[in-house]
Amino acid sequence: MENWGLAEWLHWQETLNPKEIDLSLNRIRNVASRLEVLPPENLTFLIGGTNGKGTTLALIEDILIQKGLKVGGYTSPHLNNYNERICVNKKPVDDSRLIESFKLVESVRKDIPLTYFEFGTLAAFITLNDLNCEAWLIEVGLGGRLDATNIISPSISIITNIALDHQEWLGSTLEEIAKEKAGIISAKIPCIFGDPSLPKNIEQTALEKGSDLYVLGRDFSLSGYWGRLVWQGKDAAINSIRIPSHWAEGEIDDLCLALMAIEIVDSELLPTTKELNHLLNNFSVSGRFEIIEKKQTWILDVAHNPHAAENLRKRLESLDPYKKITAILSLMQDKDIIGFVKVLDDLVAHWIVCEMDTPRSHSVQTLQKKLIDYGISNVTAASGLLEAFSNVKNHTKKNDRILITGSFEIVGPAKKWLDSE
Repeated sequence: MENWGLAEWLHWQETLNPKEIDLSLNRIRNVASRLEVLPPENLTFLIGGTNGKGTTLALIEDILIQKGLKVGGYTSPHLNNYNERICVNKKPVDDSRLIESFKLVESVRKDIPLTYFEFGTLAAFITLNDLNCEAWLIEVGLGGRLDATNIISPSISIITNIALDHQEWLGSTLEEIAKEKAGIISAKIPCIFGDPSLPKNIEQTALEKGSDLYVLGRDFSLSGYWGRLVWQGKDAAINSIRIPSHWAEGEIDDLCLALMAIEIVDSELLPTTKELNHLLNNFSVSGRFEIIEKKQTWILDVAHNPHAAENLRKRLESLDPYKKITAILSLMQDKDIIGFVKVLDDLVAHWIVCEMDTPRSHSVQTLQKKLIDYGISNVTAASGLLEAFSNVKNHTKKNDRILITGSFEIVGPAKKWLDSE
């Protein structure tokens, strides 16, 4: 163990708890109590919700870095390298720093069977603490109430939206899921909800905990003419905002949330119009509507539920709604295949389905059968990801549009494959 590399540490962590997902705070709180980890008192953002967490975090991150702060970010999952999960000013920490944090967790863990995510979350907190990050941006992993990230005391809690996803663990209705997501609301700590349709469970939880609740469309907004939008927060406003042309409603809401969160924790950190427009002109998040131009145009997007697919559709239409797409798709077993596919189907000329390198993936046979039974005739099964990528490259023409979507576990390998081409 003393001489283990990062891969050995990660493989070993997967063996500590027989359950890949074991929602509870008891184990991680027990171990965390033996560690001295103190998040920044006034600049710790806890970001939950169903969709848009990564984009919201990235927007806050860019704004705070632009203001000269040392910003630590913890996100999950990663696309290709585990180090992507823990960044300081957007730069992934190196293996040696991660291993040092892993060793510290192990030195106090004793016999507590931490999950892979719990072990990594503690290591992330140790790392950000040791590197003296002035602001922490923490993305909730699954749900909220019992997610490992929920052991910290944030300066503000952000819930982006509520949609059907992970029903096996979070509940089968939007209100049940909202109750789990609302678990990140802390007593007397402000919280923000990024959708005008406010679930009763979020409103009730905020009321019970004495948390000031700010709701998109009610307490803050981003509106006006395209290219000259106005953000209105609690007391501040930013005029003449120029958002990217390929953004959809989801990204606009994420920006609105990010600005509101910053105003609440420290309005002095809000950007000027000039600063914000410069940031947005260069803004991107890996794996979120990421366009890679080769012989063909490749679009990589980690959307994996119907709500995210609807936003993806709007972004695709912003490019050219009449140009048909070849789509390479794979989804996890807990995902709604038809709910996802039917949102995009009329934009897609040919579906290629494949199985990801994880036991949680739908089999290629299941994916193909589901699409055919739904009424899609132009669907091809590929034996694996690399076969799907290679075949579509060789059987599409110059400037054709290729969409790869459904999971981090397909977008990550696609990005790696395209980088090597």
